[in-house]
Amino acid sequence: MTTTKNRPVFATFMLLLLCVVWGGTFPATKSALSLTDPIHFLALRFGMAVILTTPFFIPHILRSPKDIDNDPKPATVLLRGIFVGIFLFLGFALQVLGLQHTTASRSGFFTGMLVVMTPPLALLFKTSKMPRAAWLGIPIAVLGIYFMADPGSGGLNLGDWLTISCAFVFALQMIALEFVAGDGKYTGLLMYGQMLVVFIGALIWSLIAGNPFQISGTGWLAVVYTGLFGSIAATWLQTKYQPQVPAGYAALIFTAEPIFASLFAWLLLNELWSGRSLIGAGLILMAMVVSGVKVVYKKR
Repeated sequence: MTTTKNRPVFATFMLLLLCVVWGGTFPATKSALSLTDPIHFLALRFGMAVILTTPFFIPHILRSPKDIDNDPKPATVLLRGIFVGIFLFLGFALQVLGLQHTTASRSGFFTGMLVVMTPPLALLFKTSKMPRAAWLGIPIAVLGIYFMADPGSGGLNLGDWLTISCAFVFALQMIALEFVAGDGKYTGLLMYGQMLVVFIGALIWSLIAGNPFQISGTGWLAVVYTGLFGSIAATWLQTKYQPQVPAGYAALIFTAEPIFASLFAWLLLNELWSGRSLIGAGLILMAMVVSGVKVVYKKR
């Protein structure tokens, strides 16, 4: 059993595992989007996650209030998960739309900029103190984007801007999750509420858009991987273990995500990087470390 003393160490290991899982979703999603509509893919991915987990959580949702003692009612916890899930849906929607127009490697690094965006947003919503080092990370990240964009070759494309927007929304999701997670007793329902919102949102969007459905065998493999690991496992890991360490420290750990995304994109998709892109990626990674290393969030 994990003791209170070594809980942060174990949580750190589990969040690093989360970064590995997240990193693998970028090339998986990129390969699926060669044929599949991005919103269809998102609906399939989280639809699988919701179908597999619903039988486990329905009994908890239907529990009688007299069985709950002083704990929040399951419906209340589920609503908290739904609140966080709104940000999760918007972030994933922007991410998969962006992956249609940019590489998996660039998507991984631009998504990782949520670490740079989290400190000023947390300061805005009065959930943290922001040291000077965190502010220093912002101009370093902007310089990194400049090198990755390579203005001489056309600069940032639509996919890059969509992915940067997704990082902003994911930063909001990170703050919202820490705010509602409490002591981690309700990980399951919080996770289920988030996945439910993403599935319903993507399903409604796909029905309104009315685009024809098509998917390859590789696409189905991507759905299985991202559904089981990128949705169920990743959402559970973040919901369970992020609140066990200071959010600034969690942000520092998440700097490993773009590294794994680039590694998997190179191994699986043979995505190569130019010298400017490597410099830009290095600067963004440096900005993430600078921003996350001393950001300590207040506990409500």
